[in-house]
Formats: sequence, C-alpha cells, structure tokens
Amino acid sequence: MKILKTLGLSIFCLCLLVLTGFGIYEFLKDSTIPFIAKWGTVGLILGMTIVIISLIIERIKDNKNNKI
Repeated sequence: MKILKTLGLSIFCLCLLVLTGFGIYEFLKDSTIPFIAKWGTVGLILGMTIVIISLIIERIKDNKNNKI
C-alpha cells in the first residue's frame, strides 16, 4: 500500500508542477499585465512553494527520527 501512496503522490506533484509551470508561462506571455505585477506574482508563488517544500522535508525528517 505504501508504494501506491508514493506513486499517487508523485503523480499528483508532477501534474501540479506541470500545470503551475504552464500557468506561469502563459501569465508571463500576456503583454497586458504590467511587468512588476508579473514578477511579483511569480515571486509569491515561488516563495510559497519553497516554504511548503521545506515544511514537507521537515515533517519527513521528524517522522524518521520518531520511528527510531
């Protein structure tokens, strides 16, 4: 069952990454949006992504330490 959870989570994360990347690409291509708004939005998305990834890594490390 653990393999299925890992596979499902991997597919979900990959698809989420692809869709987010495509959305950012299309957002940056739009010439009607001001430059500062584009990069500010991209910065917010990247910042939130980094925070979420660091929290997930921290949670995984805590779970490994508690099992020992």
